[in-house]
Amino acid sequence: MQLGNCWFDDVKGELINRTSGDVWHLPRAEAQVLRLLLSQADQVVSKAELRQGDDEHGELSDSSVARAVFMIRSFLGPGSELLIETVKGQGYRLHLTPITAPVPAKRRLPTRRLGPVPIWIPALLMLASLFAGGYFALRVGEMSPTAPLKVQSVVQADGQMVKLVLYAHSRSNNTLLLEKASELASVLGDCRHSRWREVFMSLSHDSRVLNLTLRGDYLGQAVVRNLKVSDGRSPRRFISPDWLREVDICD
Repeated sequence: MQLGNCWFDDVKGELINRTSGDVWHLPRAEAQVLRLLLSQADQVVSKAELRQGDDEHGELSDSSVARAVFMIRSFLGPGSELLIETVKGQGYRLHLTPITAPVPAKRRLPTRRLGPVPIWIPALLMLASLFAGGYFALRVGEMSPTAPLKVQSVVQADGQMVKLVLYAHSRSNNTLLLEKASELASVLGDCRHSRWREVFMSLSHDSRVLNLTLRGDYLGQAVVRNLKVSDGRSPRRFISPDWLREVDICD
């Protein structure tokens, strides 16, 4: 099933980004929510229906449903809010053909005829372009890739190694990032098995969003999981060991 730039493999329970090649094996909550939305495409599916359990799994919570929709939208990328619509007070609706917002017509400005261009102007512009290009080339030569703030290896219960990489905009005032990394490392270390080989963590410039990218492999295929957690509280917590286990961070 095609969803924007992604393909959903219902049999394997995987979302495949055809642009980047990233593959995401959906956890239980995300797989259940997406399958129900697809089965009733272009219709409103209530939160109560999206929460439903079965013989093997208990009922999901409202927060689990909301988080599942958020995670699916994050993987689908730009325009996913139009693909999966939030119907206030009712539930969600998946559009097989995304709704596009109307683009306002551009107002045409009156044209003005210019007189002959003095011969010295093109020459001056060429000199300025050459100078700017040379300066830019020098600056690019001085640049180097961003170095991580910290890299650590986490040994899981089965002996597998997971590399945890932290990135920061500054080399100082990273207490919160290091604290969250310690919590994440503790939970990852308790995993009996995990498909993840690398985990990247960073905070946004305003320190309001924590970014997590998990990369690994599953049945010989590369898989990725992206988490963006916002927190407007003071002090900010973003994640906790209980929350990490609830979102199946090991899976």
